[in-house]
Amino acid sequence: MNFIKRQFENRTLFLILGLLTLIAGIVAAIVLMMGIFAVNGLYGIFIMIWMIPVVLVIISDRILVWKFGNKVVNKIQFFILVFIVFLLMLRIFANLVQGY
Repeated sequence: MNFIKRQFENRTLFLILGLLTLIAGIVAAIVLMMGIFAVNGLYGIFIMIWMIPVVLVIISDRILVWKFGNKVVNKIQFFILVFIVFLLMLRIFANLVQGY
């Protein structure tokens, strides 16, 4: 019990985003799989399969927090997130220039 309490005291960016993604993905997958059409069920299964990388990111995040500490991991994750946002803005700019 103490181990689980300690894990949630050291919150990081990827942990919070990962848990929110898991909750939203599981709810969406359940709603889709309860539909009457086969395509909806397949979309729900597809969402559930894409939860595997999210769980792997959360597990690796917890290992890195345990090994290096909360502040270092948060700083690196923030730089990763800023780099991803920069790439998205670059892609949007390139699409505007090309006329898409």
